[in-house]
Amino acid sequence: MPDATAASLDLPAFAPDAPRPMQKQPDNILKHVALVGVIAVVGYFSLYALDSHLRVRKGPWEVTFAAETNGTPFLVVNHPAFGIREVKVRFPGEANPLTNAPVTVRFTQPNTKPAFGELRFQDATYLPGTVTLLAFNHEIELIQRGLALDRQERAWQPGLTVDLAPTNQAPPARPLGRKRNY
Repeated sequence: MPDATAASLDLPAFAPDAPRPMQKQPDNILKHVALVGVIAVVGYFSLYALDSHLRVRKGPWEVTFAAETNGTPFLVVNHPAFGIREVKVRFPGEANPLTNAPVTVRFTQPNTKPAFGELRFQDATYLPGTVTLLAFNHEIELIQRGLALDRQERAWQPGLTVDLAPTNQAPPARPLGRKRNY
């Protein structure tokens, strides 16, 4: 006979020996945590490898420091990935500081030492980045969009030769410290 409370609530009546509906097994939390951990580790290493590839895929600036037979120092800039070849910057009227010429420097790591002059700035995060040299009191900046000589930008042209005479104006001196207003 059907139960009076079940009939009043319109619930289905089950016989005492009838099989009950299956209850869900509790989820295994460790299995989910392990799956998320594996996905995170694989994703991290995949993105790290992609970022490492993007940082070096275009290659560094290659600058050859040398001197002509008459002793005039010069540097030659090359970057094969951008089609920049044999861009020559000469320093007529300057003494040759090199004892063993030519020297080719690849600016792959921060604070790479040039063969002559000083490294003013280098951003080697994503190659080729930016390289700024101070040579014979002339500022030479290698950037992807062009060659900046004494803060005057020029478009890259394969085979370009530029002379920087000692009479050209020197760039402003680097500030020694931060100016304080107190």
